[in-house]
Amino acid sequence: MVRDTIARQSDVDKNSIKYEVEPGTARYRHGTIAFAAAKGKSIDLEKLQKDLKATRLGKGTRSAVIYLEITAEGEVTVNNKDIVLKLSGSTQEFKLIDDPKAKSKEGTGTACQRLRAALDKGAKITNVTGRVQAWNGVWPKVLAELEKENNAKAAMPRLLVVTEFETVSK
Repeated sequence: MVRDTIARQSDVDKNSIKYEVEPGTARYRHGTIAFAAAKGKSIDLEKLQKDLKATRLGKGTRSAVIYLEITAEGEVTVNNKDIVLKLSGSTQEFKLIDDPKAKSKEGTGTACQRLRAALDKGAKITNVTGRVQAWNGVWPKVLAELEKENNAKAAMPRLLVVTEFETVSK
């Protein structure tokens, strides 16, 4: 099972893994797998990708991932016009972006627009939740594309489509 592989090979707290099957899915088991990093650890997405590729998901399955959503803690800074999240205790970075399909809530803006406004007001961002770009599609294709992307863009931060964030006022 993929859940067991995730816990065994990645820095995942085995007791945090939850698999929720969506109701009304008769033929296929659509669902959500949620998990958290082991205490004092950070989940390395490249390692997770390699671990998943080593399972049956990296081979001829028709199974697919709709998105990979993460909540990450770290330091959020603005570099030129880019908003960057550097993860705590890791070398991993994300460039924070808006969902191109996102519609701003009336008078409040999109999640990324609200994040930038909070930064402009001096708020400290404690964590950011978002969907990691390129983690969608049929597993073998997704994992192969991510491997190519890792090799080609080693110096570029991954893109994280912001869905929400938390702040603490300074």
